Amino acid sequence: MKKSIFSLFIAVLFFNFSFGQNEEADIKKGDYKILKLDALNLMGLGVQKLHLSYEVSPMKQNENNLPTVNFNLTVPFNSLNEIEMNYGLEGGAELRFYQRRRNRTELGAEGFYLGVGLDGGYVSFSKLDQYYANFGGVNKESLNDYSRVRTGIYFLTGAQSKLGEKLYFDVSFGMGWSNVNVSEDNPETDQNYYKETYIDSPFYSLYREGKSQRFYLPVSFGLGYNFGIK
Repeated sequence: MKKSIFSLFIAVLFFNFSFGQNEEADIKKGDYKILKLDALNLMGLGVQKLHLSYEVSPMKQNENNLPTVNFNLTVPFNSLNEIEMNYGLEGGAELRFYQRRRNRTELGAEGFYLGVGLDGGYVSFSKLDQYYANFGGVNKESLNDYSRVRTGIYFLTGAQSKLGEKLYFDVSFGMGWSNVNVSEDNPETDQNYYKETYIDSPFYSLYREGKSQRFYLPVSFGLGYNFGIK
């Protein structure tokens, strides 16, 4: 499944590089180089993260839309409750298509866009687990370390607006699914106890123990500065 997802992403990218160019385009390669910081992830939605992205225009615009590539880097550093983040790093890329704005003859990295993204990485975190005795013994609790490996694909929609000559505001909402493997680093070996593993909050669904495919919703509100010429 991972190979087919990756192949689809490359095929869409190749199509736009090969057939989506306009020789008389106003937007040239490298006109947009927007470095963005995601304010929502800093405030915390489940897990607080340092989320940076870098959007570039690697090709000329085509007739009806402007393709860009948005690279993402995420470093989790804290959790609002339930789990305690140790360290981790996730990365990915989005292929965006900005639509021509109404009543405007030129295109740009502004207005409404659609896209597809790939992401994933490794995260280490700790969680307080409850252990229950099998035969009427004393219950106990323990702070355990976990490792998570994740890869995902998502489809997104959003909008970007120009706040000043070089300043941009970007908001996006996505829907996707991930292959997730969450495992305890040093599991309990005492057969007299069993562990209840559950996480109620939907913001922590990707941190539930086990290996499976899980639905998730990437959301972003970011501010950026364009180091390109547009």
